[in-house]
Amino acid sequence: PLIYADMDMGPPYREIVGRYLSCELEGEDDAVDAYGLNVYSWCDSEYVDFSYSPYKPIADEFKDFSKPLLFTEFGCNLGEFETFCPYKGGRTWPDVKTFFNQFKEIMSGAVAFEFSMEDNQYVKTFFNQFKEIMSGAVAFEFSMEDNQYGLALSPGFTSDPANADHFYYLDTFYALKKQFGKYNVSSDWDGAKTASCSWTPSSAHKMAAKHKPASCPTAKEVQALFKGKGLEAKPNWGALPPTPEGADQDALAECPEYGVAKDLRAEAAATTSAEGGPPPGGG
Repeated sequence: PLIYADMDMGPPYREIVGRYLSCELEGEDDAVDAYGLNVYSWCDSEYVDFSYSPYKPIADEFKDFSKPLLFTEFGCNLGEFETFCPYKGGRTWPDVKTFFNQFKEIMSGAVAFEFSMEDNQYVKTFFNQFKEIMSGAVAFEFSMEDNQYGLALSPGFTSDPANADHFYYLDTFYALKKQFGKYNVSSDWDGAKTASCSWTPSSAHKMAAKHKPASCPTAKEVQALFKGKGLEAKPNWGALPPTPEGADQDALAECPEYGVAKDLRAEAAATTSAEGGPPPGGG
């Protein structure tokens, strides 16, 4: 499947881009299979009402979206949580409940930002490679604490022996786990119990919205988007770009073949057998 993840540009641009990517310009193969937004706008602990939250416009814009909508990243990079060691408290993830309520017929999934801390390699470069060359530098950003939004410390991130060879899960991780557990729809829907891509939950509720196939943005909408984003290029969303020269020749014309590593296949077989299902490749 083809999934396009986009930064949240706000209204009306995000909906126009999503509609363009999901419409069939020349044929059904033109459209993405799912559209993702990286959303960092929910930074307050609570809102008086969902209508005051930054998610309300997103729900309104995509309520009839024709493709699965994902929050390919969600969280906050400005919130009240601590972003420096020892990371006590952490985020409370109050927005998770909206995924199972206001977004229940709109969103198909969400990925929390972010799992592990980012190790600032740029700082190491200055101290190691430039120690006898450079006299100073103004860093972007001021401190690496601003980049530490992870739910876990990856092995070796700190000098703590307990973190040497293992992930160290933070309060934020357990808070997110609690929220997903609290609002979990049904354990019967776990992917480990499915045997094929055609599996459908037996208790799935019929959707109220029709989610009709998207119509491509009009030329006027595209022109307004280009102007609003300060793009000097002439809008060219009325047709697909030409196929690159040589793309239909030799190796580029064939999909690469991938094999599953033996250890992963064995692990999958053990998991599937434990669930009572057939082993991989067993039909």
